[in-house]
Order: sequence, then structure tokens, then C-alpha cells
Amino acid sequence: MSIEEIISAVRRSERAWCEQLGMGESLEFGVAYASTAFPNLREANQLRDAWIADASPSDVYDKVEEYYRERGLVCRMWTPASGQAVEPVEALLLGKGWRRADLLAMGLVSRDTDGLMGDAESIRVLPARAMRRAYRASRLAASGGDETQADAGAERLNDSRYDAFVAVIEGEPVGRVGYLEAGEIGRLADLWVSPGHRGAGVDRALAAHFLQMARRLLPKYVVACVEASDADGRAILEQNGFAAAGELPRFVRNGA
Repeated sequence: MSIEEIISAVRRSERAWCEQLGMGESLEFGVAYASTAFPNLREANQLRDAWIADASPSDVYDKVEEYYRERGLVCRMWTPASGQAVEPVEALLLGKGWRRADLLAMGLVSRDTDGLMGDAESIRVLPARAMRRAYRASRLAASGGDETQADAGAERLNDSRYDAFVAVIEGEPVGRVGYLEAGEIGRLADLWVSPGHRGAGVDRALAAHFLQMARRLLPKYVVACVEASDADGRAILEQNGFAAAGELPRFVRNGA
């Protein structure tokens, strides 16, 4: 995969990720995703493919705010379109008190699962749909007890394109990973390992499970992404066969 292909595949998989929680509507200045079920989640309430090149930035911003206000919601994230210059978007949103939170696009460079399984006798990787209580517990642990995040995870399981798995040690959920199928793209999503079990092979076991699934489904592109500031997340993915391809600019409302 070329760098351009990886970045394009991540963009497309991001749209599929958003569609699991929010309804998208094409507007003249982008695609607005909105969700009354998850009003506080930025991935469910965001403007994607934002385009302001042919209009007054302030006018576009006001229209976006009005669009969400009419629905009793708040827009929590902007992602510029691929052809949109970042500078005017950055000047607009930073001036409104937003912050930049770029996404790091990563592509799989090695599909070798040898040595990735970890301690197979102690780590079990099980389907989340069959282990809903453990899956929910893992999401609560990762979010500091945020019930909304746990509910959002349960909603994602209703998508037939998405398979999630839970790593369990002695009955305790210690990690999870998701496989999102978006056309010809297989995306490693929502990789998380309990802080107390990092370095114990849980991430390797989860990555191996994901790669084995990719081998069966044979997607043309295999990608993943993390927030560019997440050094630990990037390191885990790099240790499991992924390499960084580039950053996608994003802007989030403070407090979102």
C-alpha cells in the first residue's frame, strides 16, 4: 500500500466508524453526523469532509452550529476534506476555542502472526457478542466508568460489518479489539489493553486474532489509526505490524 492509499483507506473507514453511531447528512459544506442517542460523543456528532474554501469561514461555522442547535445537539469535531487547506480551518476553529487533535493513519506492513500469540494458555480471545458483560466491563474500565461509552460499544455490536473480541485472563477482561469491514478495507479498531496487563502479551494476542481474521476475509487494505498524540497506542500498533503513513487533521471542541 502506498501512503496515499493508506490515508484514503483510513478516511473511508472513519466514515464507516461514524455511521455506526450517527446519521450522516450531506450539506454544502461537508457531511454532518448527528446522534440524539449519543449527544456527548464527538465521533457521533461531527462535521466530516468540511469544506470552506468557497465561502466565508465564519458563515460556514455559524451554519454548522445552527444545524446542530436545531436538533438539540452540539457539533463536537471537524475533519477537513482531503482537498481543503488546513490553515483557514485551523484559524477559524482555534479562534473559537477549539483544539487540534490530529489522527495518525497507519497501514499494515507485516501480516506475520508468528510470535504474536502471547501466553495462549492464560489469554483467551473471545467474541464480544458472546461475552457482552465482559466487553462492557472493558469499556467501562477504559473510560473511567463512562456508561455512555459502554452503551456506544454495545451499539457498535449491532453493525454486521463489525466484530469485536475480548481478551480474558482467569475470567477477567483485560483487553479488546475490533475488526471493522468497510468495503475492501479491514480496519483494526478500538484496541485497548488494561494498564495492569500491558507488556504481558495481551496486545500481541489481540493483534494476532485480528490478523487471522484479515487472512480469512482478504481485504485489499488493512489499516488502523490512533490519535497522533497517543505515543503508547502508536507503539502498540508498530510492535504488531503497522507503520505510520501520515496525519489527518482534526479539530475538537474543548471539553468534547
